[in-house]
Amino acid sequence: LKTASAITIRKQIWERARDKLTNYSGRIGDLDGEKYVAMQKEGMKSNISLYDIFPDSRTESTAPILQYVIWMRSQRQISPNYEANILRGLIKLVKFRFASELSTSISSRNNSVNTTGRQSSAVPSTSKKSTPLDDLPIIAELRNIHREAGSKGKKAPRSSDEGKKWLEWTEYLEVIDMLKADLLKMIENYECQLEVALNKSGNDVPDNVQNTPKPVSPNVKSLQKQRKEIAVIFQHYLILAFFSCVPDRQRTFRELELGRNFLRVETTISNERENNGRDDSSSFIWVIKHTADDYKTGGAYGERPPLPLHPSLTPAIDDFLDRWRPALVN
Repeated sequence: LKTASAITIRKQIWERARDKLTNYSGRIGDLDGEKYVAMQKEGMKSNISLYDIFPDSRTESTAPILQYVIWMRSQRQISPNYEANILRGLIKLVKFRFASELSTSISSRNNSVNTTGRQSSAVPSTSKKSTPLDDLPIIAELRNIHREAGSKGKKAPRSSDEGKKWLEWTEYLEVIDMLKADLLKMIENYECQLEVALNKSGNDVPDNVQNTPKPVSPNVKSLQKQRKEIAVIFQHYLILAFFSCVPDRQRTFRELELGRNFLRVETTISNERENNGRDDSSSFIWVIKHTADDYKTGGAYGERPPLPLHPSLTPAIDDFLDRWRPALVN
């Protein structure tokens, strides 16, 4: 990385890594809170650099990281998998620390070979994929610690209860019904307050209160706020209801666009009569329709069939679009 932009990127990476590390209460350069406080009282420098933490590439230079890992185990009760992830990141940080020095030494060694014709006695790499950085004693020691943490992680029990991450289907439907009940209660309360405001102002307060010209009264401001809150909750309810009808990827609902892939279409609903006859009546439903460009296998399979939403959602969607969605524009 020799370009100016690459140097800037490396500098930014180091600054972010340094900020994260020095924010830990142990302070990566010392990792003993009492020692760090004493160091500050003595007027010693508190802006620790990687050169202070890892002065050389000997195995002994892993001591700060070992102390940090031990501190995380005792004070944060981290899992073996989390420990392995931390070590993986610190290994990359240590490589960054010695990358420039190693590249300089390799360059000087190559110049020496070119001028003297003699081969340097560098330690050969043990793996085809390894780099000269992997041969450093500090990196080798950290890799050993990382492997131990990874082995423990494979045998350790999960730190979270997987059963609590999932809902039964009936529970999910109950959540939708509860949210709908809360939404209807909010709408009812809003309409009552709107009616009171209309009676007090002599019908000068429009239902579409977010478009009321300024200045506005405190009552109208309150109604505007309530209307936006209802629109947000209404949106949450519809998203959950959509998932109950079309259990598709979240991108499907994130990229819904009226008139393009979210369409209101006419359909025919057949109803049984008491005399076993049929009565066909037309109605409207909302469908989600994907083109071949909306998913990666579209070139092979073409357009997907329309994904219909349940007819019972049609009035709610219409109400949201006509009455509540405009409140989210502002």
